Amino acid sequence: MAGITQLQEFQKPALRGLVDQTIQETEPTFADRYLPNANVYSTSFAYDIIKTSKHIGAMIGYGAEPPIVDRDAVARMSGEIAKMGIKYVATEEELLAIFQARNQAERQDTVNRLLVRGVDLVQAIQRRINVIKTEALTKGRFDYNKNGVKVSVDFGIPAEHKVALTNPNDWTDPDHDIIGDLLEWVKTYEDTNGVSPTEIFVSREVQAYMLKNKLIAIEAGRPEGSTRVSVQELNDTLSGFGIPPVRVVTDTKVTVRDVYTGQNEVIEFFPKNRVVMLGEGVGNFLLGPTVENDFQPGIALQAYDKEEPIESVLKAVAAGFPAIERPELIFHADVIPAN
Repeated sequence: MAGITQLQEFQKPALRGLVDQTIQETEPTFADRYLPNANVYSTSFAYDIIKTSKHIGAMIGYGAEPPIVDRDAVARMSGEIAKMGIKYVATEEELLAIFQARNQAERQDTVNRLLVRGVDLVQAIQRRINVIKTEALTKGRFDYNKNGVKVSVDFGIPAEHKVALTNPNDWTDPDHDIIGDLLEWVKTYEDTNGVSPTEIFVSREVQAYMLKNKLIAIEAGRPEGSTRVSVQELNDTLSGFGIPPVRVVTDTKVTVRDVYTGQNEVIEFFPKNRVVMLGEGVGNFLLGPTVENDFQPGIALQAYDKEEPIESVLKAVAAGFPAIERPELIFHADVIPAN
């Protein structure tokens, strides 16, 4: 049968190049920084969750033995790499448009449209990976329950690193001491880890209340009666108190098509009421091997032909899971109402 696998554009080397190019052109997210990809070569994973202790060198006399530090407490996390995939079926009509094209330009146009579908599939896998990464960092857990696949993992963020303010004592009050909260939480983070968080992430909704805070306006040197500060004034004021850089996450949710129901689905992967503090070294996103990728880790794009019914299929797959090795490097604070 005449199918797309006969075409050079849909053979393994070309599809591998398409995947590599798509990944190369993808703009990294903050989740990629704190959970970078790491390859593993097994479908099962195990990693250590390490609770480190701070030590200081002892004063000793010449010729004396130095003390031996206690071992860090280690908990073992293990599980199975989760596989993810999505496919597009090229219909008999699309195949006819390729193989009965009246000229090369017409044929290439249909081929190019199918290649765009292939890029869409790779990006769909990337989108799923980014949602998993972001939820692990900003929610401290990952939950999935669809089509008979149920995954629920709590990554163990320490209780003292989870704060929830309640109305009226939250950031919706323009007189609330937001700077005091941030200083207190940074100190808690430092007491746990010995270092400050690298960055603080907020949604636009949270930033809006920070910009209208009266105490921040006073510290920024705004005239009496001012009701808001600029973003630059906010950042400069917080920086003046030694608070780590505050980054605004503009994309806190994504609207996608549910491949099982055909309905639009909204996935909120960054809670809009939450402040998230992160430090370098949280962990990695483990990419495992798949049959479709010749038993190698990474995203694979595969083409194959079927006879009954006559179809050609493009399929993108990957296998992976977040490994949060240092959950204490994450801090969450809910500062405004969730809804």
